[in-house]
Amino acid sequence: MKKNEKIIGICSGYTKDGYGVVKIDGFPLFVKGMMDQEEAELVITLVKKTYGYAKILKLLKTNPERIEPICPIAKQCGGCQLQHMSYKEQLSFKKQKVQDVMDRIAKIDIQVEDTLGMKAPLNYRNKGQIPVGIEKGSVVTGFYRISSNTIIDTDTCKIQSEKINEVLKQMRRLFDKYENAVAFRHLLIKHAFVTNEIMVVWITRSSNFSHMKEMVQDLVDAIPEIKSIIVNVNKRKDNVILGNEEHLIYGKDSIVDEIDGLQFHISSKSFYQVNPVQTKVLYGKALEFCQLNGNETVIDLYCGVGTISMFLAKKAGKVIGVEIVEQAIENAKDNAKRNHLDNVEFVCSDAATYAKKLSEEGMKPDVVVVDPPRKGCDLTTLESIVTMSPKRLVYVSCDPATLARDIQILEQYNYHAQIVQPVDMFPFTHHVETIVLLSRK
Repeated sequence: MKKNEKIIGICSGYTKDGYGVVKIDGFPLFVKGMMDQEEAELVITLVKKTYGYAKILKLLKTNPERIEPICPIAKQCGGCQLQHMSYKEQLSFKKQKVQDVMDRIAKIDIQVEDTLGMKAPLNYRNKGQIPVGIEKGSVVTGFYRISSNTIIDTDTCKIQSEKINEVLKQMRRLFDKYENAVAFRHLLIKHAFVTNEIMVVWITRSSNFSHMKEMVQDLVDAIPEIKSIIVNVNKRKDNVILGNEEHLIYGKDSIVDEIDGLQFHISSKSFYQVNPVQTKVLYGKALEFCQLNGNETVIDLYCGVGTISMFLAKKAGKVIGVEIVEQAIENAKDNAKRNHLDNVEFVCSDAATYAKKLSEEGMKPDVVVVDPPRKGCDLTTLESIVTMSPKRLVYVSCDPATLARDIQILEQYNYHAQIVQPVDMFPFTHHVETIVLLSRK
């Protein structure tokens, strides 16, 4: 088997990234855009020792769940990977993705629940990060081509909120009008769905640039829902989007959103789930899995700006939220005050250190909730949780593989996974959020 060789193959499943898998005499080829049970004429594009890649030349047999991508740049843009699948097939793929790691990595005998999807899986993102560039003398905005720094020019994204797309279109107009796009690196636009407030962050190469005041007035006149405009100065040479220097040039320094009756103040740098509709579903599941009756003590590790902590505080006796990012903890404390929650406490510390401290102090919470970054929990954190001996552990994860790895470790400490529930926070992408209830044997 060699590069540029043409073959006929049948797809027999998916990779974790949504590529179709075609096996030729047991040798796996990964094919972008190919669906399960489809047959196609392929050309091999890359051959490694144990696997290869191929490209579809012609589909000979199609999956009935194949659809035409809703976005004209879907094949070039790296943002969405599953636009060729019906939403039903996307949910099925995500369930199987989680099931595969439970079988292969966690090595537990459990049936993963059906993925909880959206009724309307478009325009769900409340945050847009859009690069700005100049190509052949013209302004381009959009998203990066897969595995490159080339911007695919567009002023509309089908998974961003319509308000974010509206702001982007106005910014394109202003770049043409004031001819100052060269000063910009990115646009960061946040849209609070319930209050309809908008924050626009101009990520620029310097703190001052031509026609800045005129642009502010022009943009706010066009879209009065904009309540905050911030200039973020980033002089770095790497791919980090936000710099450390910020200047508020219009309105207030945060916008307000609401989930299930709780208000959250969102700053330019604060983390906030990008899909507010499914956030309510995800956190509702977390609350359900905690099985609270009003007297329990709950530890929430990796609490961010306190969103899960405050959901839990409505039903728990006491909640302690732990997060290493200082600004996030300040946001969390402010959010708790604004929501008049006096049974929640926030601590700035890394999860492993604080979990170990609590276990050494003999703290015995009823429930521990963890929502770690993609790398999952480290061993010290897991061992400290086990030492605290909570009745239940609720694990929220954005990476099924590290989740499965940690579940395997917890199983050795007599914590048994009872329910594995995928939640589709990111329709049309291969990402999936998963929430797991573990109980002490």
